Amino acid sequence: MAPIYESDVAEKRWSESEWNHYEFWERVEKRLKRNKRLWIAACLMMFLGISSIPVVIDQRPRWGSVAMSRYLAQEINRMKRETSLEHAAFRIRFLGNGSLDYVVEKSESCQSPSGLKVRERSLLSKTISSANQAAPAFVLLSPEDGQSAGIPGLVSEFCYDPLQGSYPFILGKSQIGFGIAPANDLSAGRFDRLSVLLASGSSAELSFD
Repeated sequence: MAPIYESDVAEKRWSESEWNHYEFWERVEKRLKRNKRLWIAACLMMFLGISSIPVVIDQRPRWGSVAMSRYLAQEINRMKRETSLEHAAFRIRFLGNGSLDYVVEKSESCQSPSGLKVRERSLLSKTISSANQAAPAFVLLSPEDGQSAGIPGLVSEFCYDPLQGSYPFILGKSQIGFGIAPANDLSAGRFDRLSVLLASGSSAELSFD
C-alpha cells in the first residue's frame, strides 16, 4: 500500500474546495439568469398591459352594445316562444327618440295597431346622470340613422305572428335589424362600434353583425 502524504491530503482538500466553490457560483449565476428572465417577462407584460389600455377604453362601448344586442335577442326569442304557446301575436316596440326602453304587447294579429301590454323593460343597465335628467349611454338607431350608416332595414319594432311568423317577412322584407350604438358615436358619425341584431326569414332567425 502506497503511503499517503500530508501534501496529497492538502491537495485533495484544495481540489474539493475549489470544485465546491465553482458549483456555488454556478448556482448563483443560474439564479441571476432566472431572475433576469423573470424581470424581462414582467416588464414585457407591463408594457403590453399599458399599451392595451387605450384599445380597451376605445372598444368598451362596442362590448356594451354587443351585450345589449344579445339581451334583445333573448327577449325576441322569449317573445317567439310566447307566440307559440299562447297562439297570439306578440310585438316588441321601442319608445322612440333613440330610447332603449321597450314594451312587449300581445294582440290577435300583427295587423292590430296596438295590443295588451305584457311587460315594459329597458336594454340599459346603466345611465349617465346629470343635474336635470338621466341621459342614456347608448341609443337605438332609427331607420334614417341606418341609412346614413349604410345599413338599410333597421327598425324600431318587430311583430311575430303565430301562424305566419315574422310580420316584416310577410310584408316582403326578408331581413330587418335593430342597431345599437354609443350615443356619442351617433352624433360624431362614427359607426365602427355599432352592434346590429338581424332577424331573417319567416322564422326570424337571429344573427349578429
